[in-house]
Formats: sequence, C-alpha cells, structure tokens
Amino acid sequence: MTAPDADDRYGRAMVLLGLRVPAPVSGAVGLAVGVAGRLTGGGRDVWARPGRLHIETHGVHGVDGARVARRVERALERHPGVVWARVNAPACRVVVEVADPPPPRRELVALVTRAESAPASVDEELAEEELRHPAEGLRRSGVLANLAVDAVALGLAGLTRVALWAPLPAELAGLVSAVELHPRLRELAARRLHGQERAESLVSMAAGLAQALSVGGAGVVVDIAERVGRWREARADQQAWRAAEPRLIRGPRDAGADPVAVERPCPLPDGPVERYQRRVLAGGAGVVVAAAPLVGLRRAAAVGVATLPRAAEAGRAAFASHLGLALARDGALVMDRAVLRRLDRLDTLVLDSVALRSGRWALTDLVPLAGADPGEVIEHGSALFAAENPWDVREVGEWTLAPVDKLELRGRAGVRQRRGLADAGAEVVLGLARRSRLEAVLAVEADVVPGLDTVIDAARRAGLRIVLATDEQRPRAGYADALVTRGGSLVGVIRDIQAAGGVVMLLSADRRALATADCGLGLHVDGSPPPWGAHVLIGTELGPAALLVEAVAAARRVDRDCIALSQAATGIGALAALGGGAMRPAARSLGVVNVGAALGFADGVWRAHRLHTDPGRHIRPAGAAEPRPRAGDDEDHRLPAGPS
Repeated sequence: MTAPDADDRYGRAMVLLGLRVPAPVSGAVGLAVGVAGRLTGGGRDVWARPGRLHIETHGVHGVDGARVARRVERALERHPGVVWARVNAPACRVVVEVADPPPPRRELVALVTRAESAPASVDEELAEEELRHPAEGLRRSGVLANLAVDAVALGLAGLTRVALWAPLPAELAGLVSAVELHPRLRELAARRLHGQERAESLVSMAAGLAQALSVGGAGVVVDIAERVGRWREARADQQAWRAAEPRLIRGPRDAGADPVAVERPCPLPDGPVERYQRRVLAGGAGVVVAAAPLVGLRRAAAVGVATLPRAAEAGRAAFASHLGLALARDGALVMDRAVLRRLDRLDTLVLDSVALRSGRWALTDLVPLAGADPGEVIEHGSALFAAENPWDVREVGEWTLAPVDKLELRGRAGVRQRRGLADAGAEVVLGLARRSRLEAVLAVEADVVPGLDTVIDAARRAGLRIVLATDEQRPRAGYADALVTRGGSLVGVIRDIQAAGGVVMLLSADRRALATADCGLGLHVDGSPPPWGAHVLIGTELGPAALLVEAVAAARRVDRDCIALSQAATGIGALAALGGGAMRPAARSLGVVNVGAALGFADGVWRAHRLHTDPGRHIRPAGAAEPRPRAGDDEDHRLPAGPS
C-alpha cells in the first residue's frame, strides 16, 4: 500500500463507518498511516538474492493468465542481462535469473509492467490483493500502518483526559467493533474497501481510534499485542523463505507454475467462532430493541455493546499468528496465512498415497520354506536387502537375494508361498537362496515417509475423518476411515468431499489438488518441482504436518475457551451497564469486553506455545521393523508396513 493510497483509504474508511473525529485527530492519524506506508514501501514488491530476483506480477490469474505469463517471460528473456525468467502464478511472482553483473532492477520491473499491458479485472485484483508472499515480510502487510495508528490512539487516549473536546460516545466505538466482528459486516466492508485484508486493517484502525476516544487505551493495547504477533510472524516467514529459496528453486523447472483453480463447489461453512458471532450480535441487536422502552436507549445500547465477541476473535488471531511463527521456525513456508485462521473448521484429512511414499522399500513379511532355519533366513535376508532398489541381485558368500525369476534355482520355487504374499498385497516378492536352493520368500512394499504414524495419531485426537486416496488394489490402510480411488488427479476427490459439506486438509504433492483443498500441505519430493499452490509448503518431513493436524484440535480448544470468555464478558458487561450509574454505561460494558479480549488473546498465545513445545507431537525416528517368519504357510502374520 503506497502512502497516498493509505491516506485515501483511511479517509474512506472513516466516512464509510460514520466515524467523525476532530480535525487534529484526523490529521495525526492520517500522518501516521502515511508514514507507515512510506516505511513499508510502495509499488511493486521485489525480493532479491545474488543472481536472482522475484518480481511481483499481475494479471496471471484470469482467463488470459497463461498468455500474460508467457508475455512477461519473453519480455524479460530478451534482456541481455537475464539468463531465464519463469512466472509462478500461484505466488504472483516472476522468478528471474540474472547475469553477473546484474541489470538495473528498475529496468526489469519496467519490462514486467509493460508486458502485463492490459489491466486485470476487478475480481482478479481482489484475488491478488489477498495473496501474501512470505518474502514480503512486513512490506504491504498493513502491520506497520496499524501499529502507527494504534500508537497515535494510545496518545489520544491520554489526551482525552485533559483535552477540551468530549470523548466519542462508547456506543459508536461498539458499532465500529461490530463491523469488525460480524462475518456478514466484514464481507460488506471487504467489498466496499476492495479486499478482505485491507478492510480488516482499516476497520481495525477505526475501531482502535474510536475506543481510544471513548473508553481509553485498554482495547488498543490488545490490538497492539496482536499486531506485534503478526509482525513476528511476518518476519519469521521472511527468514524461512530466505533459507528455503535456494533449495526450492534450483532452476527454471522449479520456478514456473501455471495458475490453479481454487473455487469450492459450495461456500466454506462457518466455524464455531463465526456461528457464535452471528448469533450473539443478532441477539445483542434484539436486546437493544426490546430493552430500550424499559431501561432507556443508552442503557439498552450498553447491553448491546456487552455482546461484542472480542475475546473469541482475539484468541483465534493470537493462536494463528503464534502458530505461524512456530511453523516458520520449523522450516515450513506459509504461503497463505489466512489458512491458519480457519483450522477450527477442518473435519477431514485426505492422505495422498503417492506423496506418502518415501522412495525406499521395506521388508514386510518373510516365509521360510520347509527345512529352513528361521533365524538364518532372517539374518541373511535382512543383511542382503537393499531398501533403495530391491530388484538388484545381491550375493554374500553362499546366500543370494533377488526377485525369484532372477535366481538360478534347483528344485523348489515356492510358488504357493509367493502367490500367498502377492495376494496379501506385496508389491515385490523376493527369493532368498542358499547355494541355488530357495530357503525363503520375502514380501516387499513401498515404505512411507517417516512420521506418518504421528500424523495419524494427531488426526485421531483432533477427531478428523481420515481418507486415503490410492490406486492400490489392496492398500494396507487399517488406519483410514475411508478409501477413495485417486485416479489421475485428486481435484475431483477433494471437490466431492467439499460438496458433501466437508472441510478438507490435504497432505499431497499434487499442486492443483492442494490449491483446491481448504488447507493444502505440500510435500516436496527431492528432484521434483515444489507444489506451488499449497497453502503451506512443508518440505520433505512430516513434522510441520503433524503440528498443523494437532493444531486443529488446539484451535477448537481456543474457540471453546474464548467463546466462554466472551459469554462471561457479556454477562458481566450487561450487569455493569444496568447496575452502575447513569453516566456512560456503554463505556463500562466496553471496558469489560476489552478485559475479555485480553484474556482471550492470552489463551490463544498459551495454547500455541503449549502446542509447539509438546514433546509428544514430534516425529519419532523411523526404524525398520525386523521381519518375522510365519509360524506356518497358511497363517497370516504379515508385518505392519505403516500406521494401523
């Protein structure tokens, strides 16, 4: 947001919300917003490291997005100082590899601007406005602008005690806060102010200012604490990006990505906080109407102010920002921070069997043939097995391990035992021979990535329905609540679940399916392009995935705690409004609401800290289970190949 834009949008927000303040106050706030806008930097975002630039680009999400992307790439690659350029549409960036010495940055930015040519549509501008790349850090996030206004508001809260103008009525501050807290009113503000994040920022500024001029600085202090949390989250995201970028993008193949469709087949269902906000604010409006003839309009309005659910919103925001900080410190890249604020709505975990393969193989069963020594075949079978490539012929002394058709055998071939292992789900059947005599057959299956059992345990604790998407005929998935056919793409699977009312977290490397999911956790397999389109890039380890699945249950606990705090604040605030003196009853109610918000914020921070430091959620080192022989050819004693 540029400084002039910030000033203009601040003014429009004040008018739209009906907030009239004295000229000195308006000037001070406008100056703070403008200074913050200049500090955060206007114009096109550019992130750079030696030899490479990431330049913000627009117009790559519409119907002509692919055409615009190719035009941007061609324009840049014609520059003599550019080695290659690829547009990453999900991130709204063009990645540019530059020569040494690099060309002037302003020349490349000008080329991108000219290549975009046609302006983006209004819907596309709104979609791109909501995207926040982790490389941005504090730039264009609005955090500094909010903090600047909050600082001014704190100063004004002190000045109102000695200034000549009367404070604003607390009822007006409550009305602005209602716009900030009611889901439907937030949507309307987002349409009028051109973007959800922008609307939240500007309405928050207006609410903080109104509170400072009506009831003092208590509510502003809670806002400042929340902004500091987002500041730390943004800084941590930027540092995580700086560390991960060279590993993620090793060449043009890794950098480019076409746009992905993200439309749901039906609207995202409300979570517990949204349902409570709608219900309690509607009830508050009804109380004002019903109580006004009995206790007077001001006291009735004060009771309505007491219903403001600030604690629920403050707790959720604090939990999300501190969770984002923990994820960044664990090395995950949060490409869409908004996803951390809707974890409480998730009810289904979809696991992509293709992405869960570790690239290694594991022995899952061993059947000694008649006369073989079980101890010997276990010892030599385990020693000869190669987890990287089980098809190789491996020999040590008189023992040989290989697929049975590669063995030069004399006598028995273990046909019945091999058929039994294949029917039970073995992907590869090996034979262990001693001096050309088959002694045992071994079942081999693709190994899963380490830590899947921790993710499954976390999903069980969170009450998530576990769906395994697979094309295997006999998948070993005793842990799954449902099996679905994966097919060529997971997009159809995800949309079917969403259409049935589900809210989906997906663990996969399929970038289109990840973008379609409500929370896409992108596994990055070494040697393949990153799954651009995921909401969170978790790399090759499942530690961040386990944390996020565990966070679903924690987010619900935060909701429960903070809704209870909001209810308590409503009750106490209503009593304060009705039982106190006739002077400024709404100010007393709003003071209680702010105390509830402070407690909700503390609960969110505590829950996030406890979640991240819980030793039980960390991935345990993977250890290969030693294969056990069957007690008999006809008994089923298969070894577990994954969580069950």
